[in-house]
Amino acid sequence: MLRKNYGITHEEYDRMLDEQDGRCGGCGKTTDENDGRLFAVDHDHATGSVRGLLCSPCNLALGNARDSATTLRSLIAYLERHLQSASAALRIGAQNHDH
Repeated sequence: MLRKNYGITHEEYDRMLDEQDGRCGGCGKTTDENDGRLFAVDHDHATGSVRGLLCSPCNLALGNARDSATTLRSLIAYLERHLQSASAALRIGAQNHDH
């Protein structure tokens, strides 16, 4: 299946996993932290070239973002804005509670 879908052998998959220290190329989780599931072979949909191995959530995130670095950067900025807002709101709430 690896050869048919991605043009790689099981040995090449294992080598990639070793090169990634047994971790997802995106978030760094191990297969144990991925509910024991094997990592997905991440590939460029335009060229078919294999990029590495990702856990399911990371692979889905890239797919949902259509492999767009611009979209992913925008989502990071969005998340950081809202994390900062939530953190500020918690600090204000704690200050109000103390008085």
